[in-house]
Amino acid sequence: MRPSDIRLSAAVMSHPRRAAAAHALADRFPDLNIRVVLDPDPEGPPTALRAARLAWAAVAPDATHHLVLQDDALPVEDFLARLHTLIAAQPDAALSLFTEWGSRTSYALRIAAMHGHRLAPVVDDYIPCVALVLPAATARGFEEYVRAKVAEGAPDDVALLHYLADLGTRTLIPVVNLVDHPAETSLVGNSVHGPRPSACLTPGGDAPDASPLTVLTGLGTVPYYDFWGQYSDACVPDPSAVDGRVRSSARVYLREQGVGEDQLADTLREALARHPQGGDLTDQVSGIVLTEVWIVAFLLGHVAAALEGRQGATLDLTGPVAGAALATLGPGAIRRVVPSHRLPLVGTWLTYLVLDAVRAGMARAPLRPE
Repeated sequence: MRPSDIRLSAAVMSHPRRAAAAHALADRFPDLNIRVVLDPDPEGPPTALRAARLAWAAVAPDATHHLVLQDDALPVEDFLARLHTLIAAQPDAALSLFTEWGSRTSYALRIAAMHGHRLAPVVDDYIPCVALVLPAATARGFEEYVRAKVAEGAPDDVALLHYLADLGTRTLIPVVNLVDHPAETSLVGNSVHGPRPSACLTPGGDAPDASPLTVLTGLGTVPYYDFWGQYSDACVPDPSAVDGRVRSSARVYLREQGVGEDQLADTLREALARHPQGGDLTDQVSGIVLTEVWIVAFLLGHVAAALEGRQGATLDLTGPVAGAALATLGPGAIRRVVPSHRLPLVGTWLTYLVLDAVRAGMARAPLRPE
């Protein structure tokens, strides 16, 4: 599909208390003629589904694709040009344009960045929908699906997951997100998750336009950090799950790969001794939390290197895109256990430790048999 063939309609979903922000967002893109839709029952139980149903139904008659933005989405400066390029490359896919720095998808995104891909699969147990594009026919079908199969008040992102899974629609995300998300009060209670900015934004935008929009494929196990409980997890394939995976322990997974807890503890201790701010880190972050972050970053390197048999130093860890993606892992993991005013500095210190852990995991990854 050529970018010139795309006919994009759009809506901003909002609550009357944030109507001004919704209209300001719509006004940024006058050529799109964005419709602002408000929660029809603003005094009802908090749920985004009511507004989402209206937003997805607001598809222009001649549209090929439909974009829905939440009112607190922050599109990048070159948003529309990059969006049209993305849709043209993947016209049949659902395209999430943002994922937060601690999501399961953020780890798939980091693996894609390390391999030089510009697109990654969405692997959450919901569909990231701060900014989401669907083919027009798919968008139009959501309302009927909700009426038939979704309980009143269900989360819209989970309803979208089940809907797209039922259709067999592929869901992708650009490694360099097209949208950011501010740390504002959530109307549906998500503020308790802590700040949720993008997993990957770069000052210069995406990779060069000439580079192909390749997609990371073949991803099985996905590392994940449970930022609520502060655990390192491994999301292993499970065809019976709607999202295709079930959560298990990263420790257990690595043990099955021949990496024991003693070895993980030893490599962490050595890395902290090398780290210029190792002492500061241990003063600011619990040793239990540091250990869990080390394990999930180790698993990230292990999975990334094993994915295509690229053991060792053959993956990109420090280029503009991969570096930006890996730099958000630490702060995204600890955002609930470190005071917000300390998070930028502590997150920077933690990035060096994350890179050491990724390299250690890469070195222990098995090569695929030829």
